[in-house]
Amino acid sequence: MLQQDSNLTSSDGVDDIVIRDATEADRAVIQGLLHGSLRRNYDGDHVAQADRIIDAHLGGGKDPVGHFSKTQHVYVAESGGEVVGVMNIAEKRQGTMKISPLIVNPDFRGSKGAGSALLAKSVEVARARGVRQLYGTVAEPSSWIETFYLNRGWTCGSQSNSQYRPGVVEHAIYYNVDDTAATASEPLKFEEYSPSKYEELERFLTSRMGVFVDGIDEEFVRALVAGHERRGTREVEAKYKEIYLGYESGVLSSVIAFGPKKGGAVKLMPLSATSQDALRQTLRFAQSWAEGRTHKLYTHQHVDPAVVTAFQSEMWTLEGLLPEAYAADKVAAQWGWLPGETTHLGRNSDRLKAYTERFLTFVQDRGWDRIEEARSLAMAVGGEAGELLAELQWLSETEVVELLRMDREFKTRVSFEAADILNYLIRLARYCEFDLIEAADKKLAVNIDRFPVDEVHGLKGTRFKAGR
Repeated sequence: MLQQDSNLTSSDGVDDIVIRDATEADRAVIQGLLHGSLRRNYDGDHVAQADRIIDAHLGGGKDPVGHFSKTQHVYVAESGGEVVGVMNIAEKRQGTMKISPLIVNPDFRGSKGAGSALLAKSVEVARARGVRQLYGTVAEPSSWIETFYLNRGWTCGSQSNSQYRPGVVEHAIYYNVDDTAATASEPLKFEEYSPSKYEELERFLTSRMGVFVDGIDEEFVRALVAGHERRGTREVEAKYKEIYLGYESGVLSSVIAFGPKKGGAVKLMPLSATSQDALRQTLRFAQSWAEGRTHKLYTHQHVDPAVVTAFQSEMWTLEGLLPEAYAADKVAAQWGWLPGETTHLGRNSDRLKAYTERFLTFVQDRGWDRIEEARSLAMAVGGEAGELLAELQWLSETEVVELLRMDREFKTRVSFEAADILNYLIRLARYCEFDLIEAADKKLAVNIDRFPVDEVHGLKGTRFKAGR
């Protein structure tokens, strides 16, 4: 059990953050941090949760009610004698460690380093305990939190809807503590297939693809190469391919074939690599190839920890499992990637719909829906719009842009006034029994016809109306 304190400084040197073991004297502030942060996206008694993790920590790290927990510890981040963050880590019997939760006081988020210092502490403890993987979950509405983890080498894994609160999507994230496979000795060099590479290609595919695909033989390779020779047609029905080979130090390390499909998506098959790092580099090559050519890449792969980690690390999404699609007693997984994606946030969920359900539940729980009137709700929309305008009315556009960039409190006030407008619009739409997004979509269709691109591009509304 690690007990020593750890003095860590944020990377930009803004604040000195001290990470230390939690004590009984920290109980009230830890309760406040958990309740204040978690209640927005998680159901349950967060004060009771705080008490449970503190009691386990103070009891020597043993969780009396956790059947998988091996040890459990609570650390706090301190700045200038003030506790500004908390982290609970639970070591599991399977050689993993869960962070649940890691919370930083909003005033100390961002560049001040408390979150980074706590996260670094978790890696330090994990390595000392011989843990192979750290993991946790992030609620989708807290999008900046997932970005925080992704920027520090974590990977977004699965998604689950309504796991900790109805309508809220939860993302599983993880970090492989000593992932030596993640570093390549040399970048792969990719080149387009040429006939002189045929025997090398055949040996590579017939020795590797059989892991989850039946029928990989010389006939398969000849048909694949024939598809590459038809690439000049650019006809989808010709089933043409573009084949590329990836070499590391002159050794063939990956093969990828691009096959355009009806609808514009491109299937990568075959796609095979000799290591997790080679696969990650090949996926990056595929993503660069896709820019400007397709709206989607997808592929079918065998289910293997290294393969799954590579795809998740490069922001691909698991789209389905295909039992015995390519071989008896084997499962293939379909992975998809959309150009421009940098996180998985919102990929498989309608965030506005989920928020609407949560917000209307909030309204109903308080009985406000029983005293609503259309006129009052419409007036509330106007009132909140006025409050938004009041934040901006005496400022020049240059001042607004500068404040939005530099003044966090100003940006928060503007965003909260805009959120109030949205909330009253949602209530008005519910009262009047229309779908707000459907109405907006219909109005967009009207405006597409009303404002032709070639007539209005770059013009403000009044100038356009004057010209009509």
